[in-house]
Amino acid sequence: MAFEIKTGKGSVSLMVVIAIWSLSLAVDLPGLAVTPIEGRLHQIFSDVTDFKIQLLTVLPNLVIIPFVLLSGKLSETRHKLAIIVTGIILYALSGLLSIFSGSLTILIWLSCLLGAGCGLILPFSTGLIADVFTGPYRTKQMGVVSAIGNIALVGATFAVGFLAAKSWHLPFIVYMIPLISLLLIPWLKKIPKSDLVDPAQLAAQKAAAPTATVQTTAAAPAEAAPTTTPAADPAATVAAATVATAPASQIDVDGFSFANQKLVGPFYLGRTIWLMIAYCFFEFACTLQTYYLPNLMPTLNMSVEDVSMVTSVYYFLMFVIGIFVTAVLKLFKKYTFIVSTAFIVIGFIIYLVFKDLPMFIVAACLVGLGNGQTQPIFYTKATELVNDPAKSTLALAFLQAANYVGISIVPVIVNLFVFIFNNHTVIFPFIVGTGLMVIALVIIIIRSRHFVFGIHPQYFENPS
Repeated sequence: MAFEIKTGKGSVSLMVVIAIWSLSLAVDLPGLAVTPIEGRLHQIFSDVTDFKIQLLTVLPNLVIIPFVLLSGKLSETRHKLAIIVTGIILYALSGLLSIFSGSLTILIWLSCLLGAGCGLILPFSTGLIADVFTGPYRTKQMGVVSAIGNIALVGATFAVGFLAAKSWHLPFIVYMIPLISLLLIPWLKKIPKSDLVDPAQLAAQKAAAPTATVQTTAAAPAEAAPTTTPAADPAATVAAATVATAPASQIDVDGFSFANQKLVGPFYLGRTIWLMIAYCFFEFACTLQTYYLPNLMPTLNMSVEDVSMVTSVYYFLMFVIGIFVTAVLKLFKKYTFIVSTAFIVIGFIIYLVFKDLPMFIVAACLVGLGNGQTQPIFYTKATELVNDPAKSTLALAFLQAANYVGISIVPVIVNLFVFIFNNHTVIFPFIVGTGLMVIALVIIIIRSRHFVFGIHPQYFENPS
C-alpha cells in the first residue's frame, strides 16, 4: 500500500505530493546560470556592454511577471496540466538552446523564453498545494515547497560555480531541472478530481443560485398580498437586514473578518493590495542583501567564495525554517511576524556594525530565518484573498508577481535613496535596508491583529 499524506480533508499518495513538490525545484533559478560567467562574457563577446549582460539576469524576472499572471488566469480553465507541461517545455528548451548558443543576442532572447516558462509553472507550485491541502496541513506544505525552492537554489549555486569552471556553456544545464517534473506528470494526473475544482461546475452553481433567489422573491408578494398582517412586516424587515449585513460580519475559515472588504471580481480588494505590498517589501528587503553583498564584502577583504558562502547560508536557513514552519508558528503564535521582522532587522544591523566573515554568516542566518518564516505564511494568506476556491491559484499568481516586482525594484529603490542622500558608499544600501525594516517592524507591531500580519491558531493547530 502506498504511503499516504494527510491533506486535512483526506489523504493522497506520497508520489502525488512529490510530483507537486517537484514544481518548486526550478522556480528561483532564472538568471542564476549567468551569475558566475558575467565577468567572462566581456572576454567571450568583444562587443558586449554591461547593459546587455544585465539583461541576461534582469529580463527573466521581468518576463515572469506577466506570464505568472497569465498562468494564474489560465488556471481557471480545466487545462492545468497542459499549462504546467507547456511551462516545463519552454523552461527546459531555453536551457538546452542556451548550452549550444554562441550569440549574446540569442542568449538574451532565450532568457525571455526562460522567464515565460518559469512564469507558467510558478502559480502551480503553490496553487496545487492550495487545491489539495487545507488548514495547518496547507501551511506545512507551503513551508515545504518554499524550503524546496531554497535548497534547490543552494545546490544549483554550487553546481553552476563548478560547471562554469569547465565551460561557460555548461551552467545553463541547471535550466533542465524542470524535466524532473515532466517525468512526474503521471502522478499529477492522480490528484483527486474533487480537489481540482471544476470551474464549469462552479459557474453552473453560481448561475443557478441567483435564479432560485429571484423565484422566491417573486413568489412572496403573490402569497402575501391577500393576507398582509402587521406582524409580517417587521419579520421581513429583520430578515432583509440580516441578509444585507451578513457579509460585514462574516468570518473566514482562518478567523479573519470580511467586514468592510470591497469585492472586485473574486478578490477582496483591501486584503489583496496590502498583502501584495507586504510581500513585495519583504522580498525587496531580503533580496537587497544578496544584491549588494558582492559589492560590500570585497571591500572588507573577503573573497568571492566568502560571498557565495554567506549567500548560500541565507538560502539554507530559509530551507530549514520552511520545513519547520508549523513548529515555528506554534512557538511564536501571534508574534511570528514581529519576531521574523526583528530577526531581519538584527541581521541588517550586524552587516552595518561588523566587518568579519563569521558575523556576516550570523547575519545571513538571521535574515534567512526571518524571511523563511514569513514566506509560507504569505502563501497561505494568498488563498484567503478570494471568495472562490477555484481562484486560489490566480490569487497566488498575483502574490508571486509581487515577489518578482520586489526583486526587480531593488536597484531602483536603492538608487533613488542614493540620489536623495547623495551617498554612494558600498554600505549605504544596508543603511537603507535597516531603516526601512525598522519602519516595517513598527507597522507590524501596530497591525499584528489584522489580516496581513495576524496569525490565528487555524494556521498551526490540527482541527479536533
